[in-house]
Amino acid sequence: MENHVEYLLKVLDCYIWDKPVVLPPKDIDWDQFAKAAGAGEVLLQIYKKLNELPEEHKPPVQLMEELRGVSTYKGLKKIEQYSFFSKILQEAKKREIAVVLFKGPILADLYPEPFLRNSSDMDVYVSPEQLPMFESLLLEMGMIKNEKHSKEMVPVYYIPKFFMIEAHCCLYEDYQGKRVQLLKQMALEAEEKRVEMDVCGLHITTLGYEEHLIFLMFHLIKHISYSGCSLKTIIDLVLYINRYIECIDLQHFWKVMKQLKYDVFCRTLFSVGVYYFHLTQEIFIDDSYSEHMAVQTLERMYHTGIIMSDMEHIEEDRRASSIAFQSVYDHEKKVCKMKMLRKACFPSSKDLSFRYMYARKYPVLIGFAWMHRAMNYTIFMLMGKKEKANMRGDMQLANRKVSLLRDLDLLNKD
Repeated sequence: MENHVEYLLKVLDCYIWDKPVVLPPKDIDWDQFAKAAGAGEVLLQIYKKLNELPEEHKPPVQLMEELRGVSTYKGLKKIEQYSFFSKILQEAKKREIAVVLFKGPILADLYPEPFLRNSSDMDVYVSPEQLPMFESLLLEMGMIKNEKHSKEMVPVYYIPKFFMIEAHCCLYEDYQGKRVQLLKQMALEAEEKRVEMDVCGLHITTLGYEEHLIFLMFHLIKHISYSGCSLKTIIDLVLYINRYIECIDLQHFWKVMKQLKYDVFCRTLFSVGVYYFHLTQEIFIDDSYSEHMAVQTLERMYHTGIIMSDMEHIEEDRRASSIAFQSVYDHEKKVCKMKMLRKACFPSSKDLSFRYMYARKYPVLIGFAWMHRAMNYTIFMLMGKKEKANMRGDMQLANRKVSLLRDLDLLNKD
């Protein structure tokens, strides 16, 4: 891996475990470092550690000034958001609406500076029966239903430029397959499994400790299979396991992972966590931890774009991920060139980027979206922006992603 990525991993480890910061390599490219940290959604969190460096080793003054200003703004805004959400929870309790919070503040509370953990929304579970009552409450609190981005089982509510809530009636949205059916049978959100805790100044009800970990694994695998994940998501898991491992039945957890056919992926990801971020080895109930597997897998995740490291190439990675995801959906280990070209030119409505949201919302418009993409492709080519329209490169990258997904045993979506 490039030295700016290797240094980012070291700084993150120093940050989350409050260790003295290590010095950067002499030839580090701070612009690339910032891009990798930004794509990993950890840039603001490591500002404190970067500030501990001796003056001659610090990033450029302009970058540090920008980080200081943005981190202050983001931290204060997050406090305001949590204060507003606290009022929603209090009112929901008065109306006897059971609101189950997951991810978000529970994970943020694990970090040294919780209010700097990047997140764009608040995820809650509300039973389908109580959703109308919850929606009425949110509308009374000044929130607006976002019809454009809402799904059948996950309506979205927001206050522009301030706050957003995703109200899940089902933890697995509209995903289908044998694995999802198994997860639904486990009833992770069942009332008797829930726990209460105080996080980030909020008193909340959340999923049980083991149930939450199972959901986090599903959530991460969903993102890896479809588009990719950030370093933040991996560190979330590391910190969650280290904090709550005593509350988790490890034998049962691994039994569930084997049932879901996630066990190979878990062993691989947990090896990455142990090697790079000091995840406790207690998570393993056997001797399957492997340093070699950790290093090899993280490098492949970066080189295939499954972990984003460069904000400038997110669109290209997204297109390649779309092709890879469709390959996974079809249970294919490798896609022939003609079929990859077809998938690149004519993606399904679900695999289009958000630029073509109208076709994601109304699949009947898929033909119009294909023509729209073709026009954009032609315009990019005429403008000489071949890097933004390189479908051949996208397909090659997609094939590498499919290969990695196969090795992680994630090809079979069922």
